[in-house]
Amino acid sequence: MKLLKTTALITALFTSTLTFADDFGVELAWNTTDAKLVMDTFPQQKLAFGALIDKGEIKDMFIVPTKIDGKTVQLLRFVIEADDETHVRQKLKELPMYKKNLIKISNIKQLGSKWLDKTPVYKNYGVIITWKQNNIKPMEISRVLGIDLQLVVDLNYAGLVTSSYINTQKLKNGLTRPIYSVSFLAKDEAHAKMLSQQFEAVSLGYATIEVQYLGRKLDMKQR
Repeated sequence: MKLLKTTALITALFTSTLTFADDFGVELAWNTTDAKLVMDTFPQQKLAFGALIDKGEIKDMFIVPTKIDGKTVQLLRFVIEADDETHVRQKLKELPMYKKNLIKISNIKQLGSKWLDKTPVYKNYGVIITWKQNNIKPMEISRVLGIDLQLVVDLNYAGLVTSSYINTQKLKNGLTRPIYSVSFLAKDEAHAKMLSQQFEAVSLGYATIEVQYLGRKLDMKQR
């Protein structure tokens, strides 16, 4: 019975990555040393960004403290729905801070489709799990995915995973496999890596992990 539920879960999540627009993680960087101008533009930026939230285009938001001219200023990282990277840039180019050239996009990463969410106030570390380019039998992939996706669900209920996205990865031999990323609550990067070792694909050496500090996750309903 559990095997059937797991297979259904994999099928549903895999199908969702093929039928909906993708979600993209966006990392920003300051393009100015003028802290006053940044602070003066914040109200306009917040209003314009709020419009994207209201339309349901922003899926997650995190804040990271940064320094501009010796002053602490909160930098936003977020996940936005779009067709591709070009579409992401089009959606953001009209925001006040971009128009004033105060901020720039330092990284865009395709995450796939969101399927789990929770918003506690704590440090979040993003972990992207990517399959290695090796020959693994389809039945073994299904077995490992079943274990790992159930683990994500369990960790979400336990409060250790705050978001999860599922995407597809095309291997050199033309095969396509579902891949996933999660946002862990962790004390530091080493802790996030340790939590990642619980995944069957990682512990068996089938996949690699990439860890990035995301900051404190914001509750978009209470902005």
